[in-house]
Amino acid sequence: MKKIYTSIDIGSDTIKIVVGESFNGNVNVLASKTIKSKGVRKGLITDPNLAITAIKDGMLSINDMLGITIKKVIATVPSYNAKFMYVTGSVNITSPDGFVTNDDVNRVIKDSIYSKIAQEYELVTVIPTSFLVDNEEVSSKPVGMQGKKLDIKGIMITTPKKNIYSVISVLEGAGLEVVDIAVSGLGDYFEVHNANIDKKVGAIINIGHETTTVSVFNHGKLMNTDVIQLGGYNVEKDIAYIFGISVFDARILKERFASSHKRFSQLNDTYEITNNANEKIKLNQLEVTEVVMSRMAQILKMAKKQILLLTKHDIGYIIITGGLTEIKSFKNLVFEILGKDVIIFTEETLGVRDNMYTTSLGLIKYFCDKMESRGRSYSMVDEMDVESLTTPFMDKNKKDNTTITKIFGNFTKSIKEEK
Repeated sequence: MKKIYTSIDIGSDTIKIVVGESFNGNVNVLASKTIKSKGVRKGLITDPNLAITAIKDGMLSINDMLGITIKKVIATVPSYNAKFMYVTGSVNITSPDGFVTNDDVNRVIKDSIYSKIAQEYELVTVIPTSFLVDNEEVSSKPVGMQGKKLDIKGIMITTPKKNIYSVISVLEGAGLEVVDIAVSGLGDYFEVHNANIDKKVGAIINIGHETTTVSVFNHGKLMNTDVIQLGGYNVEKDIAYIFGISVFDARILKERFASSHKRFSQLNDTYEITNNANEKIKLNQLEVTEVVMSRMAQILKMAKKQILLLTKHDIGYIIITGGLTEIKSFKNLVFEILGKDVIIFTEETLGVRDNMYTTSLGLIKYFCDKMESRGRSYSMVDEMDVESLTTPFMDKNKKDNTTITKIFGNFTKSIKEEK
């Protein structure tokens, strides 16, 4: 059966929903939707009823696009006060022939976290750093290997229960079953990583609307994460305060007019706008950019400091993503503060070509990898709905029928070949 997954990333400004199909080792996007967040502040649910309404609206749009009803999702949970703990576990392999099964993997993971979760905390996930069969290290996918004993070394991630249960209760209120959860850093990594950075220690900075998440990785494993209470909204509030305009107009200025670095702004380039006193004023690009640059520089400097607090290892890479990266001349400011080796990620996947989707698309890839390492074949859509998604339709100019998923797969392949 085709493997189709849905992820939902509940942000302070927008809720991002992505439906993708795992196809030949890639994830092809079948549908995506962003909808204005309600009842969410700084990534936390503040009004469950408003949040439920927003999620329902988003899912209704997704269901209309696909022609089926999505019932199961993977979701991000806030990473505030997340705890990371090194854990180990060991179980005997129970199959008569001594081959490691999916059940053995699940049991050894459960053994690794037994009695180790702090009170008022709940498990998010266990990231295996290595599996051992009869004390010999094997691949990250031990199912099918033969031996008598299976061991695991891993990193257990937990967060306060309120972080998890608030998200789950809201999604269940919207009629959705939460199949799995993850912190946003995991989704970010699985979207931006490559074979080169898998071998290094590095960091990913995701600049969101009200917060900035800094995550540190060691050879592809999430080691720590923290949240800075600043984001794109702070830039908008600064513009609004300095020039006496609404936050709505400030956002337009930030996105359409301002630059990230005053060296690349134009003194003679002006923008006419109405202030809070109902007066017409003209702003030049340099003065608006100075306000934007000041706050963005602060965010980047705080992120740099946070990386040094999260790890004592030498950093081999820094990758930046998030909606704020779209502002003009962003890379020039980044290179000045963090150096020219920093990678500014650009989302180019068909159907989600915007950096706001980095976490939600990566979340699907993370879940696919997790299922593979557990030896499970799983889809969030049942066979009848898969049939509906892939029902052949007739192109009047061709004799052969095709399917939705084949179209996405072939189109993605052709785009890559052109590049």
